[in-house]
Amino acid sequence: MKQDRTLRTLRALMLGINLALVLYYSLLRGLTTLRLARGFAARDFLALASLVPAPPWQMTLLSLGLFVPLAALILGKGRLAPQRPLTRAALFAAEILLATLEAASLDFYYRGFFLMVLADLVYTVQDRRGRAGIIAVLTGLYALADYDIASVLVPSVPLRIYLSYYTDAFRSWFGGVESLLESLHVLLFVVFLVLLFLGQKEENTRVQQLNAQLQESYRQLQDYADKTEHMAELRERNRLAREIHDTLGHTLTGIIMTTDASLVLMDAAPDQAKQQLQLANQTAREGLNDVRRSINALRPDALEHRRFAEALEDTIEKFCLTTAAKVNYTQDAGDLDLAPDEEEAVYRVLQESLTNAVRHGKARNIEVRLAYEGPELVITVKDDGLGMAEGQPEGFGLRHMRERLALLHGDLQYGNRPPQEGRGFALTARLRPRQKGEETI
Repeated sequence: MKQDRTLRTLRALMLGINLALVLYYSLLRGLTTLRLARGFAARDFLALASLVPAPPWQMTLLSLGLFVPLAALILGKGRLAPQRPLTRAALFAAEILLATLEAASLDFYYRGFFLMVLADLVYTVQDRRGRAGIIAVLTGLYALADYDIASVLVPSVPLRIYLSYYTDAFRSWFGGVESLLESLHVLLFVVFLVLLFLGQKEENTRVQQLNAQLQESYRQLQDYADKTEHMAELRERNRLAREIHDTLGHTLTGIIMTTDASLVLMDAAPDQAKQQLQLANQTAREGLNDVRRSINALRPDALEHRRFAEALEDTIEKFCLTTAAKVNYTQDAGDLDLAPDEEEAVYRVLQESLTNAVRHGKARNIEVRLAYEGPELVITVKDDGLGMAEGQPEGFGLRHMRERLALLHGDLQYGNRPPQEGRGFALTARLRPRQKGEETI
């Protein structure tokens, strides 16, 4: 903030010096014209000038009339805060055009307007390409605005002819004041750029340090999230194991006791033995239902409230909204009529693959395809990320997908994409959906 105030102050001082020089040149031409009129020296002046100059009041009005909007644009451009690139470009072009017209209105006696505009635009524009273009344009205009060059294209009366009607002392005084103002303006311009680039260098260093801290914090947070996820998985597995153990223990104990009693009663009381076997059958079915309810408690919420195909599409859509990645999803598998555990396996594989592509691979574009190859359902996920480092061990997410698919007699294959496809990672999951009527827990 302090540096911005200093730069704005320097810019205001540069504006003041430019205004003083505009008035100075206008005043010189006006006084010289009055001197020529009073001394009846117009004929001699025209003979030296070789052309009729514009009236002095015209230079004054034109130069001041151009300087006011130029100053307003320099000082007020930041308050407009335009966001559209075309609007910004139009304002920058208008500022350069006004500076060019301002130098022309003074017959190119002075070209410091381009330095003032250069300092302002370099301060305003942040991207390197934009700055390089502005520097190139204004440097070229500054070189062409030299009086010896510009007078060839735009004939004008040299300033020395106006000064020739004054004494040597006055000419020395005028030249000294002119040199002082121009030198001071160049000095302010140099100081402005030095402070600007030093400040930006410090800012870049600070940003790099912050980025390093953010990356380290992100790494720690990612490690913590992975550990938390792993711990949650272990807790849920232990909970499920305890619940199944308690359910199965109670159920199997009842079945054993009932079948033991049936064996004893089989010969002596067949009807009672049959009742005991029916009771064992009912106990076994109730236990099976309890186990299924425990497993279904781990089922994703998206699969509980939506059809499977809709849940996949919704997951991909939300993933695109919450990340910067673009997912191209192709569903060529037709009607996805799968068992609940198969739906969950496919859902988890897709979810984990998308997460890994962005988290570890930094991918921007991901291709997902579901299709049948014979009786097998194939899930293919390809990305344009960093890929997998050579010798990198299998992570928890990949191992978890492999184990989940193995329970369904499926398999998982993965690796970096072939060189002809560009960089990235590819994953293929296969499973063979069960036929209707096949039982599973």
